[in-house]
Amino acid sequence: MAAPSPHHHARGGDPSPLARWVPVRRVGEPRGDLTSIDFAGLPFSPARVFAVTGCPPGSVRGGHAHTDGHQLLVCTRGEVLVELRRQSRRQVRCLPGGPGLLVPAGVWGQQTYATRDTTLLVVASHRYDPASYIDDDAQFTRSSVL
Repeated sequence: MAAPSPHHHARGGDPSPLARWVPVRRVGEPRGDLTSIDFAGLPFSPARVFAVTGCPPGSVRGGHAHTDGHQLLVCTRGEVLVELRRQSRRQVRCLPGGPGLLVPAGVWGQQTYATRDTTLLVVASHRYDPASYIDDDAQFTRSSVL
């Protein structure tokens, strides 16, 4: 069996072993869309929620790992290409109506926003703490090698 491609597109591509998909419910109707996340299904209690909006197409955000905590990435509008990295690299595409991407501590994450209307909702297990960020790529690469 051939090794999976590092480029997984569409809903449900395999982000393992770096992250995993978590079901997110989306109901669309003429009055608009409703996206709901069942916190009981998460392996953490949410401490913070934020949204990334208004990014010009091609904008890159993230570019860091966290020493502690999990983040659930949910695309509610548009399209986001997420690069995940530790010893291996995966790219997954997050789309509205698809599952959320659960990213644990110690995984480098970088998001590229495909359209101006893209909205990425992030549910985090920890409060904002700048000390938990590893945003130096060389430092991260050294620390993530076995």
